[in-house]
Amino acid sequence: MKASIALQILPLSHSADRLQVIEKVIAYLQKQPVNQVVTPFETVLEGEWEELMLILKTAIELAGSEADNIFANVKINYGQILSIEEKIEKYHS
Repeated sequence: MKASIALQILPLSHSADRLQVIEKVIAYLQKQPVNQVVTPFETVLEGEWEELMLILKTAIELAGSEADNIFANVKINYGQILSIEEKIEKYHS
């Protein structure tokens, strides 16, 4: 089944370089074979449910390996979704 997720990683650890943690997660996400867009507040990915859940799990674990405390804000749309392009095309004319 199709799904889309919006992921925001917020490192809460004071001992880690917060921006570096976020950049590592984005670099990982950009290597994934799913449609995606990086925005100032979150990265949105769309694809098959099982594939996205594995990507999500790995992204959170990656962030957790870089900082001792992270917050992951996740929004999930499951089922007959609108694509990223369908959601934003009228705003990018």
